[in-house]
Amino acid sequence: MLRAYRFIVDLFTQRHGIVAFVFFLVLGLLMRQAPVPIRESVVSTALSSLYFPAQRIVSAMGHYKSIAQENEQLKEENARLRQETFHAREGLQELARLHTLVRFDDKWDYPIVTARVVGHNPGRFLTTMVINRGVEHGVKENMPVFSMNGLVGKISKSTTSHSRVQLLVDPNLKLSVMDRRTRVVGFLESMDGRRLTAMIPTHAGVHAGDTLVTSGLGGIFPKGIPVGTVKEIRKSDLDVMCQMDVNPFQEFSILEEVFVMEKEPDWIVKELLDE
Repeated sequence: MLRAYRFIVDLFTQRHGIVAFVFFLVLGLLMRQAPVPIRESVVSTALSSLYFPAQRIVSAMGHYKSIAQENEQLKEENARLRQETFHAREGLQELARLHTLVRFDDKWDYPIVTARVVGHNPGRFLTTMVINRGVEHGVKENMPVFSMNGLVGKISKSTTSHSRVQLLVDPNLKLSVMDRRTRVVGFLESMDGRRLTAMIPTHAGVHAGDTLVTSGLGGIFPKGIPVGTVKEIRKSDLDVMCQMDVNPFQEFSILEEVFVMEKEPDWIVKELLDE
């Protein structure tokens, strides 16, 4: 078909008018005397030759459109698989974290409620966060909150299904701590909502690198929950006390899951708090 088409085109493009005229004259006479099947075959062949370029173009456009659609489908499938892989990886990481958290159930004499962090305070410094557990889950005010790394803070407000956690770096939270090595007791607080400082008697012999844990005094936090390590020791305004910078074990900005210890304040402390 292609050769016949090229032949016809060459007849006209090369200005062989006479040859073309004679060719078509002879072809017409032969077609007139030829049987009907032969004429139909010749006409069909001629039309196919004329339409062949257009058919090739239409076919190429259809093929291109099919490839484009297939490419878009492959892109969508790739995006979906990547999203599923991401969710699966996140699920495995969450499962590993929760599995580690569950081990804390055996360390304390109090029931433990696992909670997810669902919000942070909108202020300049991170001093509070919101968890997805409340009164209907057994969570009440002043219950200790901690993670697999250490103490986080305490419940400051509890609603039906959510609670607010007051973090260690909140300047309004004061905590009694104990040096694990020397067993001396002091108190820990944050002055600016970012850094933690502790005050411990000067004669205690506390060194940089010592670990601080909850002392159990005050009636809210049980004894022995890790708080942080002593970073630097310096003199305070009181000669009998030294001031220490403390690095908390927990990075509050990356918390995703926490534990709430179902421990209510001791009755003496609770009575004082209610006054």
